[in-house]
Amino acid sequence: MKQLAIASLLGIASAVLFGLAFPPTGWAPLAWVALAPFFVALRRVRLGQALFVTWLWCVVAAYVIGDWFPRSVANYFGQSMAVSLALFVGVFTLMAGPYYMAFAAAYRVLARHYGLLLPFLAGAAWTVAELGRGRLFTATPFFIGNPWGLVGYSQTDLLPVVQIASITGIYGVSFALGCVNAAIAELWMAIPNAERSTRRALAGLALAILPALGIVVYGVAVLRGADANEASAPTTRVAIVQGNLGLGSRWSSDYYGKNLDVYLQLTHAASTEGDPEIVFWPESAMTFFVEDEPLYRKAIARVLSHDGVELVTGGPRTVGDPPLFFNSIYVLGEDGEVSGRYDKEYLIPFSEYFPLGIDVLRRRFGRIRYFEAGDAVAPLLTRAGLAGVVICNESMFPEIVAERVAQGAAYLVNPSNDSWISDGKYTEQQFDIAVMRAIEQRRFLVRASTAGPSAVVDPWGRVQVRTKSLARDLVLGEIRPLEGLSVYGRVGDLFAFSCLAAVAAGLIVAGVRPATR
Repeated sequence: MKQLAIASLLGIASAVLFGLAFPPTGWAPLAWVALAPFFVALRRVRLGQALFVTWLWCVVAAYVIGDWFPRSVANYFGQSMAVSLALFVGVFTLMAGPYYMAFAAAYRVLARHYGLLLPFLAGAAWTVAELGRGRLFTATPFFIGNPWGLVGYSQTDLLPVVQIASITGIYGVSFALGCVNAAIAELWMAIPNAERSTRRALAGLALAILPALGIVVYGVAVLRGADANEASAPTTRVAIVQGNLGLGSRWSSDYYGKNLDVYLQLTHAASTEGDPEIVFWPESAMTFFVEDEPLYRKAIARVLSHDGVELVTGGPRTVGDPPLFFNSIYVLGEDGEVSGRYDKEYLIPFSEYFPLGIDVLRRRFGRIRYFEAGDAVAPLLTRAGLAGVVICNESMFPEIVAERVAQGAAYLVNPSNDSWISDGKYTEQQFDIAVMRAIEQRRFLVRASTAGPSAVVDPWGRVQVRTKSLARDLVLGEIRPLEGLSVYGRVGDLFAFSCLAAVAAGLIVAGVRPATR
């Protein structure tokens, strides 16, 4: 029990350090050492105890990163804090725990059979766990992936470190972090032992640092040439309007259409302040069914035609009888008519739909109770070229964004509704995820959020302009439509699947030869 207690304390300390690497603290360097205590803990106890420590690490790390979750559930679903905390533990036990437990079991086996190669295999195993979290159940009827809090996202502000994502995706960053942490754990384990073991662990650490050094060298070189590559494309002036309206006024049927004046006033102010060609509003900016409301379209047209702008905006859509509802993004011309539409494909369970009919949502949002998933459509044609739209949480999935670019998207648009959580910690983390998608695909990204941050991000992850968080605001910027595919856009998650192959091979070899450690 003493060993279990020590291992549990190491796991908790690791989880806290891990969480502090993410916003709002954003101590990114911590991620390079935060996992080492956890890795050591896994080696000091039996398998069953190691799985418990892994679960404990998972829940604590999730809370340090996402303590906004239970508060938001209590507010949004109208539940008590006790129920919200129980749901939080259940979600991360189910949607993260199994993957990290599989990592723990594999890591323990690999540690008994490999020496200098162990940090690389451990980094690969960690990458596979994150890949499973993000992709294994995405778009199934009852489940979606949960790629939240992947360790690579902690490095988003360190631009030289994350440029490798254009080749490997986010998983290349996670691999480098996993290698270094595993090598530090080896050194930790070796220091009390023989001098020879310590020297070997130091040699392993030196080798494990090489991928990180290579990543930084590559990133520095890429950023030096970024401006020359960017300047060759024509520019389009854009404005982003951030209304920061409360959840109640957004969804109550008593406020049907009443928020339109806020967005129209901000749009006119943007046109007065600058000369945008396109104005972007967030997800759910329109609280009415624009295709069924000619008078509202006429009011929008008066502003758009006067200011000479095109509008990309979010709002609900209804079809059929009984009605089906969709969470949609529209392109409206100067005449206020709809010229393009995208219906969200990947919905959030229990928020936008109820798996198996399980309705725990106590709030009543007027006419809309849940949404239907939309069908795949081509990128939307705008004045800046084809726009690849990913609504809110869809930006969490690299494969979805890659699909948009493969279909011809010249830039990315991420309209988001962050008002229902209304927590700066959440919005900053979600923003970092969206920034990584711009780097992976080498595309400009326009993020239009209800509560912020809204921003224009260039293809190298550099934030050109951004709004204040949790404030009514607007920004003016420029985007450039780009062509061609990044390496990641061509090969997808080949690197992560290569890690899977390496770990599988390592485990197979370990199974047919005696342990050496």
